[in-house]
Amino acid sequence: MWSLIDNFARQMITLLVFIVLARMLSPVLFGLLATAILIVQGFKSIAFDAIATALVRKKEPSDADYSTGFWMCIGLSLPFFIALFVLGPYLETWTGAEGLSQVVRGVSLMILFMGLARIHEARLTHQMDFRPLAIRSFLSVVAGGAVGIGMAYYGYGVEALIAQQLVTSIAEFILLWSLSKWMPSFTFSKTSFLEIAHYSKHVSATAMTNFANQNSDIFFVTYYLGAAASGFYATGKRITNTLNIVISTALMRVSLPAFSRLQDQEEELRRTYLHSTALTAMATAPLFVGLAILSHDIVLVLLGEKWLPSVPVMQIITIIGFLTSIGYYNQSIMLVRNKPQWQTRLALLYAVTNIAAFVAFTRFGLIYTALAFSLRALLLFPVSVWCAITLISVSWRQYVSGLLPAVVAATAMAVGVLLAASFMPQVSPLVRLLTLIPLGAICYALVLYFVMPFSYRTLVLKLFARLTGWPRSALS
Repeated sequence: MWSLIDNFARQMITLLVFIVLARMLSPVLFGLLATAILIVQGFKSIAFDAIATALVRKKEPSDADYSTGFWMCIGLSLPFFIALFVLGPYLETWTGAEGLSQVVRGVSLMILFMGLARIHEARLTHQMDFRPLAIRSFLSVVAGGAVGIGMAYYGYGVEALIAQQLVTSIAEFILLWSLSKWMPSFTFSKTSFLEIAHYSKHVSATAMTNFANQNSDIFFVTYYLGAAASGFYATGKRITNTLNIVISTALMRVSLPAFSRLQDQEEELRRTYLHSTALTAMATAPLFVGLAILSHDIVLVLLGEKWLPSVPVMQIITIIGFLTSIGYYNQSIMLVRNKPQWQTRLALLYAVTNIAAFVAFTRFGLIYTALAFSLRALLLFPVSVWCAITLISVSWRQYVSGLLPAVVAATAMAVGVLLAASFMPQVSPLVRLLTLIPLGAICYALVLYFVMPFSYRTLVLKLFARLTGWPRSALS
């Protein structure tokens, strides 16, 4: 729950800040920011997150392991910051996006603070102590959002967006150091370094290809279609990705350390994997189906008419949102089974096919780009599932049967919502949303209750009782 709150605070507050800023600033500025942040987040995933993952997947990391990881992050952050600051003007010339250099140089400072804070975050994650991380997310995002909105109100443009990102990153660094109650020592263990480097090279390669797979579309949109189109496209992806990150990433952060504790208990690991996948499917299926159906009204209410070009992108990308949400567990299984090279090869396959699709179709417009992104992921998803279920001896029948209740209930919900919407053509978007969202939720819950296997119904009641403190006998 604390992991869920952590992601909810970060993503929801960030989304609210974005909604406010989107009504005040031009889509072109958001396109420039999306391209610059793409570079920074790419380095974080490839370098810092790979080191952190190598530590989190260990059963009992030592203080020397953490300190060595910290100094590895510092050693990587300084040269990359300098390189990105120097290369800013060349990136602007290469992409043809006017103003990109200023944004790249501004957000490059984030790399230094990310390097200082990433191992503190990894240590708390391994201990499954998500309360400090939730506090960190809430306070830092509020601070950054307040500065960004304040500067935008007083007439600043791209400077407001840069300041929002920098203040958030600095606040995260300060809060993590204050709340984690851990200080790195000057220890640098050669043994720890070699072990981290050996393991993280596979994770880093996977992260590189995964990042290219998931985000290269924004680069190609900027390159072929310009910063404004990039702003529309990034916005269409952003709302969909927010749902993924709030729920699925929270569960994945718990799943890696949880699966690592069960790696020697075959039957329990299989059961936990299947339960996690099924419950996540039940939680995310109605969200993505509902978003696809109601995206036009959502954009009108939240962002305004100038952002309507992002609606088709949002509708298409939600096709794979459901699969992405349950696919995170496959990655965790490959890591705890010490098969990071499987994940690397799989991510490489994704990246190569994605980039090839973008090179072929992005020049034709945003809709073709979104279709290329979604259909490629849909076709290759079974490969990821096969890797995970092979490693823990789960059958396809077991896997698919866990997903069927969510799919059936979400389909019934979609039919009900579309039917109800057909009787409301002249109603305002806000009223439609306030009517159709509760209607869809009730429809989904009722159908799911009857199609859900008894074992999962018992599991849900047990989970609800634990979260609320109610006695299970009162819920039976």
